Amino acid sequence: MKTVQCTFRLPSEIVDLIDKQSGRTRTDKLLNLLGYGCNQNDYSVIEDRLKAVENRLSALENTKQVKVKNTTKNKNISANQQRALEAKERVFSALNDLKSRDGIPLYRGKPSLTKLKEITGIDRGTISKYINEWLEM
Repeated sequence: MKTVQCTFRLPSEIVDLIDKQSGRTRTDKLLNLLGYGCNQNDYSVIEDRLKAVENRLSALENTKQVKVKNTTKNKNISANQQRALEAKERVFSALNDLKSRDGIPLYRGKPSLTKLKEITGIDRGTISKYINEWLEM
């Protein structure tokens, strides 16, 4: 079995619980807490468990790869893309509404992002992301 050192940040209650277990090292104490009760020379049980976990992980990875391929064929929209489309629609409808009333505030010949933010309540970053596309329409 290959030895690997891992560092974890655990609450003090968990560390105290591990330290209360019997064993020479923290590894032995943690194994006792997990119910393996192995001494430092007998890790075959853990090796078997790790192999089983690795097999399950590889099976999950293979399943996940197949699902990703299927979703790209179906052209499903992710939640982030959906939110971006909704934000774009909000910006476009607010700008169209202001345009119909001749109420687009200008600064140096371009729409003022700060004034648009004040009028529409949409943040400047979102407005600036989509305003050039709206101007080209």
